[in-house]
Amino acid sequence: MSLEMMNSLNGKICSCGKQHTFSSKVVVGQGVLSKLPQMVKEFNAKNVFVIADKNTYKAAGEMVCKLLESDDFIVNSYVFRAENLEPDEANVGLAVMNFKSDSDLVIGVGSGVINDISKIVAAVSNKPYIIVATAPSMDGYASATSSMTCDGLKISLPSKCADVIIGDTDILCAAPLKLLSSGVGDMLAKYVSICEWRISNVVNGEYYCEEIAELVRKSLKKCIDNADGLLKRDKDAVAAVFEGLVVCGVAMKYAGVSRPASGVEHYLSHIWDMRAVEFKTPCELHGVQCALGTAIALKMYEKVLTFTPDKSIAIAKTEQFNYEKWSDELRKFLGKGAESMIALEEKEGKYNLASHKKRLEIIISNWDKITQIIKEELPSSKDFEALLDKLDLPKTMQEIGLDENILPMTFKSTKDIRDKYVLSRLCWDLGITDEIM
Repeated sequence: MSLEMMNSLNGKICSCGKQHTFSSKVVVGQGVLSKLPQMVKEFNAKNVFVIADKNTYKAAGEMVCKLLESDDFIVNSYVFRAENLEPDEANVGLAVMNFKSDSDLVIGVGSGVINDISKIVAAVSNKPYIIVATAPSMDGYASATSSMTCDGLKISLPSKCADVIIGDTDILCAAPLKLLSSGVGDMLAKYVSICEWRISNVVNGEYYCEEIAELVRKSLKKCIDNADGLLKRDKDAVAAVFEGLVVCGVAMKYAGVSRPASGVEHYLSHIWDMRAVEFKTPCELHGVQCALGTAIALKMYEKVLTFTPDKSIAIAKTEQFNYEKWSDELRKFLGKGAESMIALEEKEGKYNLASHKKRLEIIISNWDKITQIIKEELPSSKDFEALLDKLDLPKTMQEIGLDENILPMTFKSTKDIRDKYVLSRLCWDLGITDEIM
């Protein structure tokens, strides 16, 4: 259903005024990897460059190479040796340096990091790109950006959307259970992302499309409806999660922004990732952290609903805010990654007092509408935690090895990581940041 709805939006002039387009082919089902040689032939490719890591090569990469070689394709491959592959400049450099210049097509075999790196290789080489998914673990399969760490900062780097996305359920069902849970975790984040997209539309007039939002909601519901079968490796349940993840990637492509699929919950995860790179603190899989970030955000939104905006308090708090002091706190908390965030503020000016007053007026005059959006889009934190229990996903930072005491600073830092209006910015505008934690 979600793929059909996705395709129904493709190429149409939407009620939002945009024409949504998506040209990738999505192939999902049992045994569909066998169709790979024919798909490669459709690009008139003869020389193929395959990218994998040690685990994904065993899961499907070796099979991909043998399939293509048996059909007389010339196959070159690069298999990363690292146990924990990071999406950073060094590993992109390794992939590019090992790329064969006579290759006609790039094939990534893996999930998050492999896909992110492979999309960049395909983009810089201007070659067609096929991703053979090895786990339904994240929503980046259909996106045209790569989530990378650059100079210590988590960024979304423009890259290339896959021309073909292959989800063979025989391979996907064999993925580690943690990766299956991670995929659902990434989907659960969509509760908050859609809520914050709508709020930003009210506060900032940001572009919003209800048809894209509904596409994401239905994909999320399909995943939740199949949650019981996921950890049993039921093929229909795994296919539902994979399709949902692909659809959310397409939703970002349709919207032209990441709004339909990520919000403050992703930024909590990004901050934890940045600290892990800088200080070697623990971190978890992206989707696992996003699920936890969603649980944290839901509790905070419930506290937001107990407040009535107070203009005098909000203005007093922002006038007391010292950006130089805050910049020093960011440097101490995040290390070198903070510098890019501080530089971003020079372009954004989100702490400008005049801009704040304008936003505050809009927030106060539309408070009933904002609170209604929160109530419409978000489940209760209690119901959500019950769902996390069912999926064996963490409910506390301690469960993933993080100190709960860093949560206040983590939350405050999320407002600086991107130019996106999320919960932490709403709380700053209202002057209630300290009160909701």
